[in-house]
Amino acid sequence: ERILFMNKTGWIIFSAVVVLFLGGLIALNKMNQANLPQSDGSNNVYGNVESKVTLTEFIDFQCEACYAYYPTVKELKEKYKDTVKFEVKNFPISSGHQFARMAAAYGEAAAKQGKFWEMHDKIFEGQKTWERGGADTYFKQYAEDIGLDMAKLDTDVQDQMTTATSNADLKLAKELGVNATPTFFLNGKKVEQPENSVEAFSKLLDNALSEAGSGDTQN
Repeated sequence: ERILFMNKTGWIIFSAVVVLFLGGLIALNKMNQANLPQSDGSNNVYGNVESKVTLTEFIDFQCEACYAYYPTVKELKEKYKDTVKFEVKNFPISSGHQFARMAAAYGEAAAKQGKFWEMHDKIFEGQKTWERGGADTYFKQYAEDIGLDMAKLDTDVQDQMTTATSNADLKLAKELGVNATPTFFLNGKKVEQPENSVEAFSKLLDNALSEAGSGDTQN
């Protein structure tokens, strides 16, 4: 009975230590997050920034579905660049995608040099290569290809504000109920199960433009 009592006591002590350890990790993580600079989130927009119609896309650069939608959205951006505001927000699903956070950081670092969309396109177009490994090397090469200041890029990728920007986007995504990528919002309303075609999205945008009274549909 004494041995059994000691075993129980030992387990109680062990469990308490584990709980305290995990609690410490959670507290440390919260402290680290609290120490980050404050950010209002990303501001990666394209097209007519004064438009009454905004199409927002939450992306994960390593997401296969985002890769599949990429050509469609790119064509839409060019088709409606004079009438619609396009916006991209970060939703890196790091639990399943090893390089998602890194890709988001490079995108935001490029944004600080006014070349988010150039880096955005490079990262998506190279997804099937860099996702196999060596992503950092590929991202640096893309940065060189689009003419970024490499010293500034390295600094900005590591900058806490870059992390804070992605975190702010993630917080917004959570508030909006985003749980997968890509997720689209048209004027703040979630687009449910959007068909991956230029025609389907064009219909949505044309209807929104008509409702906004702009008359600038692209039939």
